[in-house]
Amino acid sequence: MLRAVGVSSMDELFATVPAELRTDAELDIPGPLSEAELARHMRRLASMNRTTDDVVSFLGGGVYDHSVPAVVRHVMGMPQFYTAYTPYQAEASQGTLQSIYEFQSLVCRLTGLDVANASMYDGASAAAEACLMAVGITRRRKILVARSANPAVRAVVSTYLEASDIDIVEVPFEGGVTDVAELERHLEGAAVLVVQHPNFFGLLEPVFELSKKCADAGALLVSSVDPLSLALLKPPSEYGAAIAVGEGQAIGSPVGYGGPLLGFMATGRKHVRRMPGRIIGATTDTEGRRGFVMTLQTREQHIRREKATSNICTNQGLVALGAAVHLSLLGRKGFRELAEQVTSKAHYAADAVSEVPGVELRFDRPFFREFVVDLPVSAHKVKDGLRKAGIWPGISCGCWYDDMKESLLISVSEKHTREDIESLASGLEAVLSPGGVE
Repeated sequence: MLRAVGVSSMDELFATVPAELRTDAELDIPGPLSEAELARHMRRLASMNRTTDDVVSFLGGGVYDHSVPAVVRHVMGMPQFYTAYTPYQAEASQGTLQSIYEFQSLVCRLTGLDVANASMYDGASAAAEACLMAVGITRRRKILVARSANPAVRAVVSTYLEASDIDIVEVPFEGGVTDVAELERHLEGAAVLVVQHPNFFGLLEPVFELSKKCADAGALLVSSVDPLSLALLKPPSEYGAAIAVGEGQAIGSPVGYGGPLLGFMATGRKHVRRMPGRIIGATTDTEGRRGFVMTLQTREQHIRREKATSNICTNQGLVALGAAVHLSLLGRKGFRELAEQVTSKAHYAADAVSEVPGVELRFDRPFFREFVVDLPVSAHKVKDGLRKAGIWPGISCGCWYDDMKESLLISVSEKHTREDIESLASGLEAVLSPGGVE
């Protein structure tokens, strides 16, 4: 191998790595293992992990722990889907194309918009791609992002545009939602406002007012939505969003240590040629049989490089398939019932923990799925105390907001029982009692 690459030694191979960064110590690598020994070793390592089946988890903030029906896992595990990759020989991949088509159709029904695509890695990159799309549509070079949006979304948008000459302005929030007065100060010359509804704190944004302000200034509105919330809330199409994006993990996928995720995007017909990724359409062949084709593909691999909208290339097809199967199983009625369960349990949890001395809701506004409470001590300390009891109480907001070091974001799903919620409340009371938190 060294001869093939034209070097005489390992030292020469790694000569570009500064000497102070290299180690001369012997690597502590164990000897070979038999198959049985290796399997036993891997099981031991795996047993060190703790999943949401082992603890009572109220973690959320973008990735949510829902029940995934066995049939969803079964369909996703079928070899013809499980091993399929992005359809380069598209018409030969009818099963893959149909699964993507069904997913896109469901996204359109949820958002109320005309057309949806595939290929979004996750909700955060979908938001970033929407920003680039808006810049192309408006020819403006300023992007506004609500500071109440998920920190991961804000970070990915910033990373995407770091090397460009596009300005990014974060619009502050007041009372947990986007400050309309602050928005008006920055709207001049803006291409787009990215707002999350419900936002990172679980609160409902004043989307109708935000949309009108954007329209008056000639800016587009990108709404980042929780798909489950659309069972209860008006869709983005009704409040004038030009583009809807979001994270689809909560429908059909487990938490999975934070992945894989599933981004989705939808827009109106007039912007369809600005969409990244691919769009699958239904048609008929020469014999009148129904079939599926790749209708639009705006990646440089398929069209002239200077005409490409994006180089995003995967289709997250397997995760999208799981979402489509789960939504189909639930149906309109079941999907709404799931959203209602999540909402009612979240409000029950908010009432329960608010009764704990020293704990109070931070925001007095309508919320969905999750909510923020203020604690009398550091949220990190409270989390450490509750973990000893097998309870993951939520996410410390202080990781991203300096003035919220004592705030905890608590997320609830249909999996939580009354006992789970009461154990959270009693656990909080215990760690906040004298001597409970060191």
